[in-house]
Amino acid sequence: MRALARSDRTTAQVERLLAAKGASPAQIRAIVRWLISLRYLDDEAFATRWADRRLERMPMGRARLQDELLATGCPEQIVQATLRATYGKVSERDLAMQVVRMAGRTSSAQALGRLARLLSQRGFDEDTIETVMAPLMQGGS
Repeated sequence: MRALARSDRTTAQVERLLAAKGASPAQIRAIVRWLISLRYLDDEAFATRWADRRLERMPMGRARLQDELLATGCPEQIVQATLRATYGKVSERDLAMQVVRMAGRTSSAQALGRLARLLSQRGFDEDTIETVMAPLMQGGS
């Protein structure tokens, strides 16, 4: 309960925490069922809240958000549903444009290359990167 009070967690994270504390598999299953019944554990709600908060702090593309959600222990089907809902509300192009604006003015070829790498590291696909970089490469902003 203290772990859940400190931060939002996935079912997988709670299972790992309980196992590390020495709980048996039967105890882990019982505790997880109990926490789910009390609605303290809800992987779908966790994924939605986590994705929204993450994009607010650091705009990123679908690929990176997917990797990060999977790393939290969310099941694949919940991750995919969350990605559909999240990127249904905001476009990857708009998020990429936020990254470009945060990077500031870039005019040199070297700076444009760094920006393209940053967008790639943030999980944006090549089409999105090309779309947001094209005006910069033509001298616009």
